[in-house]
Amino acid sequence: MVQSIDNNINKPNYNAVKIHIKNPTVNKEDSIQQVTDNGIYNAVDINVDNPSINTNTRKIYDYPLAQSPITYDMANIHPIDLPKGFHVAYQTTNVILPKIENEIELESSKGEDYEEIDFTEEIEPEQDINSEEEVAVSEEKDVVVPEPNYTTIEAEKGSDNLKELKDEIIDDVKIMETEVKEAEDKRADVSEIKRPEIIESEEIKPKVDIPLVLSNLSNPNFDIQAQQMEEIARISLDNPENAVPYIVREVFSSLIDISKKDTMNLDTPTNEQIEARKKVIANFIALEENKNSSSPSSLPYNLTQQEITLANELSPMEQAERNKEYALYTMAVLAKVYIDEVEKQTGNVVPLTDIPGSSAMVDALRFNPNSGVKIAALDALRHIQRPEYKDELTTIYTLAQADTNPDVSITATRALERLN
Repeated sequence: MVQSIDNNINKPNYNAVKIHIKNPTVNKEDSIQQVTDNGIYNAVDINVDNPSINTNTRKIYDYPLAQSPITYDMANIHPIDLPKGFHVAYQTTNVILPKIENEIELESSKGEDYEEIDFTEEIEPEQDINSEEEVAVSEEKDVVVPEPNYTTIEAEKGSDNLKELKDEIIDDVKIMETEVKEAEDKRADVSEIKRPEIIESEEIKPKVDIPLVLSNLSNPNFDIQAQQMEEIARISLDNPENAVPYIVREVFSSLIDISKKDTMNLDTPTNEQIEARKKVIANFIALEENKNSSSPSSLPYNLTQQEITLANELSPMEQAERNKEYALYTMAVLAKVYIDEVEKQTGNVVPLTDIPGSSAMVDALRFNPNSGVKIAALDALRHIQRPEYKDELTTIYTLAQADTNPDVSITATRALERLN
């Protein structure tokens, strides 16, 4: 415990003072009133024999077990130069001491559970607090350590806190060591580190190659044209959102050109093809009759494989007429995607006359001499019809009912009934 210090010891001793006043006077000559000076207060002469100043050593701090008190002179010694375990007294509320530069250490009274603590030392996780090794002095200069304002009792309490902190740090270190060991074990299990595979960059192409589509639609080979139109129609029906890239002016223009192609100068079926087809048709009729007959008859013609292949082969003119039907149907399914997308984005219904390819459908129904193309045009109009187009389609279907071809007339009548 801190011992109280008698402040009277530290007070300066004034038992040796000499005051000498020469020619003292109180009244001036020009004073209005003259006062007689009896010589009692006009001079002071104090003599003290054997003057001395307090020569007793002034104690800064007296340790209970210290061999000798620490004086001001001894306090001027730098703490680094002091022997191990020798501490400089800290400032108390009773005595004002000169400020010791660099650092000030605290010495608490040593009891049974005394534990030496160096508050200027940074505690490492694995460092033993009770170690008697010397602490390295920081090489940093001009470091000002705030003067502690606590008592030795608080220091003893801090000792217990440091013990708890030490235990926590040791536990944390053990956990960290365990985690590091587990990570090393996992890395040891990996026999080979796989390097990332570097894939060369590829040119990003659009989902639909429109130039290639246009090239196929204008190809002289009618089969290539048919395959491209079949692809567009299939995507438009199965995945309408994937058919949106095909909705461009050039694609519709190519389809319209196919539907209006002049086939007069193209080769027609040969006589051998016509005869082979007649035989195939006769055998087909006989097969249908034999299904309903109890006594089936033999087929009228024994066709060879070569004749069957020749009958199924289409001439260039027939291929062009077939592609006209394909083109009308492809325009219809693609136009339906266009109508739905416009309504979805704007809420408006595209007028029938503004639908891409609608005029080509009407022209094919009116002017194409091939009944198959006319029926394909009626089917295309039925595919895009909706209540908003009722008036226009009623007029178109009514005109188609008057067609000379009975198949066209029947198809127009059915379309009109479906519309109403």
